[in-house]
Amino acid sequence: MLKFKILDWKKPSTKIIVTVFSGLFLLSGYFIFYINFHFLDVAENNNLERLKAISNTLALNINGDDHRYLCEKYTKQGQVLTKEQDSIYYSIWKTLKKAYDINKVSTEIATLVLEKNENKFYYIVNSNDKPYVRDPYIQYHKEFLDDYEKGNIIHQYTDEYGTWLTAFSPIKDKNGKVTGIVEVDDRFDVFISQARKNLITNLFISIAIFILTVIVLLRYIKIIMFAEEESKKQIEASNQIISRKNKDILDSITYARRIQTAILAPKEDVFAVFTNAFILYNPKDIVSGDFYYFSKTDNGAVIAAADCTGHGVPGALMSMIGNDLLSHIIREVKENEPAKILDLLHKGVTNILKQDEKNIDTKDGMDIALLNFDESMLKVQYAGAYRPLYIVRNKTIIEYKANKFPIGNKQQERSNFTNNEIELQKGDMCYVFTDGYADQFGGDKGKKFMMKRFSDLLLQICELDVNEQEKILKKSFEKWMGAQEQVDDVLVIGIRI
Repeated sequence: MLKFKILDWKKPSTKIIVTVFSGLFLLSGYFIFYINFHFLDVAENNNLERLKAISNTLALNINGDDHRYLCEKYTKQGQVLTKEQDSIYYSIWKTLKKAYDINKVSTEIATLVLEKNENKFYYIVNSNDKPYVRDPYIQYHKEFLDDYEKGNIIHQYTDEYGTWLTAFSPIKDKNGKVTGIVEVDDRFDVFISQARKNLITNLFISIAIFILTVIVLLRYIKIIMFAEEESKKQIEASNQIISRKNKDILDSITYARRIQTAILAPKEDVFAVFTNAFILYNPKDIVSGDFYYFSKTDNGAVIAAADCTGHGVPGALMSMIGNDLLSHIIREVKENEPAKILDLLHKGVTNILKQDEKNIDTKDGMDIALLNFDESMLKVQYAGAYRPLYIVRNKTIIEYKANKFPIGNKQQERSNFTNNEIELQKGDMCYVFTDGYADQFGGDKGKKFMMKRFSDLLLQICELDVNEQEKILKKSFEKWMGAQEQVDDVLVIGIRI
């Protein structure tokens, strides 16, 4: 009977394998922790900037002389019982209440006054319905005293009610003298909690991938060692094992497709917003380097078609990076302008792939067309990296060209992306797509489909029902490809206005 050990610890190769795996595991763990805390820092800074903008705007909109009047008129608690009791109080209250409702901060917005002889702060106006004029502000921050005249931000701090961020700005009268401050607070617990959840999820995914990789590679090592010790009979038996292992890998990649599909927005969610639209999504392999992205915004919706470097597993990994970064930029950073989204996406990709480092020689990235529709669906903003926007109106294609540089690939000269603001008309057809359709070889002479033929096809079908358009595009692609192998992932998105 053949004796076999999966790993011979006396062999140098075994020590190298263990060292490499351990290093990769530690490196991936460090990378996950770094990304998590980096995103948390970005979220804190973005929220502080937002709070500072709110407090600055309110301080400019509140009449400093009116605020002094309230401070001098009401010197004791309980003198103002309702917000309508004093017209000046009511006017400032409306300003605070409007800001509170629009910006959806976690707690009320208030104005405070410093009584310098007491070195204490007192509430004057707050955005709640019930006034508490001249109630003492007990646990005030040291920055309130130090920066009373100029305002400041206060990084995250924790009290008995949670973790908070604060910004405050001085209210000035017509002579430029400070008559109080506007304080705006917001809870940061939600971001910390989400960051912890993301960290745990990413760690579990990393561990699962690591274990899967170890299992697959160890099984291949086992096959190789069998081949060294077995005769022809054992070699034939090992070939059967290889077949089973190939099936395991195929099953693993198939499962990876389920993960990738789960990350994409469900088409039902897309079609709930774009009620007259189609998405033709045809990966070359089991997993895809092309992906579409969709997200609702506060005043509309964002949709994009992206083509990552390569296809199959490498392209799929890039697509997951792109999808995650877009979600962070649009849903957490709250950036809605397409050009700025692509600038931030480029920065995120180059950071994650370390393309800024001199010893890193990678040109990985993605091409993308990104649209932001407003609520009326009659206005859209567009920006693109190599991928254009086609609008078909009255059987004519209006092309909005993309910038001729990609997302990622720091080695290529570039500038900021260009933002296009476009007025739409009822009946317009908007198309964004990757290059897989036009690059497909086929036909009688085995040539590429090409953009000219693709544009002519869109003009032929643009007036048809969107579902019929998708069917014709799919059928035309399959007919052109014939017996040829599909050369790239295919993604075409069509939206009728």
